[in-house]
Amino acid sequence: MNGTTYREGIDITNDEFYSALAKAKKLPTTAPPTPMEMLKVYDQLANAGYDEILSIHLTAGITGFVNNLRTVVHGYANVEVQVYDSHITIEPLGYLVKYASMMANQGKSMSTIVHNLDDIRATIDEYFVVDDLKNLVTGGRLTNAAAFAGGLLRIKPILTLNDHHQIEAIGKIRTLKRALKYLDDEFNTQYQKLDYPVHVMMTGTNNLAAVKHWCDSIKPKYPDASFQVGQIGPVVGTHIGSNAFVILWCRQVPELNG
Repeated sequence: MNGTTYREGIDITNDEFYSALAKAKKLPTTAPPTPMEMLKVYDQLANAGYDEILSIHLTAGITGFVNNLRTVVHGYANVEVQVYDSHITIEPLGYLVKYASMMANQGKSMSTIVHNLDDIRATIDEYFVVDDLKNLVTGGRLTNAAAFAGGLLRIKPILTLNDHHQIEAIGKIRTLKRALKYLDDEFNTQYQKLDYPVHVMMTGTNNLAAVKHWCDSIKPKYPDASFQVGQIGPVVGTHIGSNAFVILWCRQVPELNG
């Protein structure tokens, strides 16, 4: 960004990033860690005595990193590494990591951990709205951008991840208030079909107070669900811009509540 490379969460805070993003003349670019950086982490863990690593990452529907990493670790012999595609990003990816960590600490085998992660991953769903599509289109992260060209500044696009875990616009609404109502209604429709308790993750970009208010407005309707509120960091924020609102959910892991 502006000729400088930053590491998310290390060299720049969320607030610093979104402040700079608003003034940037050119959209920042993002990049994953290099394969060598990943192998260095694996080496450190191997030297610390670990004999298996479960490496959980951003979906291949958004970045080629996870598939490239699989190729790299194929010839890596210092420790057994299993590269896992989360099929998602942000909070649900973190939820999978926490679940895997809990199971590892309980002494469960790698195969059991992966099997249980697969079960939770299969229940992940999401809807989100961005303030405009400019960043997603410029960054090439929207699969059906052509269908929305020309009206980017006059609509609030409703988005989700499709069956290939790629970002896809599924609707357009004129105002943010109506867009959030649409997200509420769509979540409720999906919720009514589920026969298990869910964990709901509500997040956004550079709008924590607004996301908290949004969560407070719908949380009482779902007493059996657990909720968390968060904010999205610079890497994903680069592509969806400020003031995005996201609701994601999956089958609840009761031990992770609180």
